[in-house]
Amino acid sequence: MTMTETLTMITFMLAPAFFSLLSLAALGSPIVAFLGEIAARTKSRIFYDKYGQQTTAMGLILLIILLLVKTVALGVVYTKYPEIIEQLIGPDSPMIFAFTTFAIFIVLGIPYMALWKKMRNTKGLHIFLGAGTSLAAIALVSLGVPAKLMITLPSDIAQEQVALGIRSMIMPMAIMYTILLIAAAGGLSCAYLVLRRKKEDFGRDYYNFTLKLAARWAAIPMFAFLVCQGWLFVVLPKNLTLLVTQTPLAAVWAAGVGIGLLCSIFWILISRSDAPLRMKGLIFLCVFLMWLMHTANATLFVNFMSMM
Repeated sequence: MTMTETLTMITFMLAPAFFSLLSLAALGSPIVAFLGEIAARTKSRIFYDKYGQQTTAMGLILLIILLLVKTVALGVVYTKYPEIIEQLIGPDSPMIFAFTTFAIFIVLGIPYMALWKKMRNTKGLHIFLGAGTSLAAIALVSLGVPAKLMITLPSDIAQEQVALGIRSMIMPMAIMYTILLIAAAGGLSCAYLVLRRKKEDFGRDYYNFTLKLAARWAAIPMFAFLVCQGWLFVVLPKNLTLLVTQTPLAAVWAAGVGIGLLCSIFWILISRSDAPLRMKGLIFLCVFLMWLMHTANATLFVNFMSMM
């Protein structure tokens, strides 16, 4: 693969990576909000609850976008490649468990995100919905990523990867994308707080607190995500290691890791700032950089699947 071909593929992956990142944030938003809701009760600080409310509002918007995009995509695939749909929903499909957890996420998540204010007097039930939604989101990604790999990989290679357990590429990929749920939700919620400030102005103290909180939710999981990237490289099959090290994909991977690290550093700066509201440009830059990082990863994995 030449550098020109690699850059062309990256360009093609920008749009899918963008909607994928929004999807991850949609799934991760209830997790961040639920933990904030718990913190509001244990630490008796209302700012956690308000941040959870705003994060679920963002998550609901992103979930609607996710459902619309997925519906259109499935319609196009069904029209042109009906056999793929049959493979995905067949009784032996490894995606069945992922579809089940997604249905649970929808059933529990929509009332959890949409009825935050109306359920203030039934906090116990609302927290229960949040716990179920969060677990469903985690299960969806941790089961969905391996299921996608099982469908994409030849059966013999898929069985070999499963047998390797912790030494397979399945484990780090499943864990790192589960972690990315929280980083994506935290990073995008930073930008959402800034965008909504004029319509929902809760005061400077609130934004100083929650922007720092959201930045920490983004930065810490991002560091863990990057550790999983190193784990993935260590356990890559030999043919994929050669594909990376002997092609421009090495630069793509290095750029993705570097951009992710840069995002983490910027979020730490925001979280330690005395005036995070003055760092709006950096907040939106982090969202853009996270999109580029996710695009680099998507480019890598498309190449991986084509080489297995």
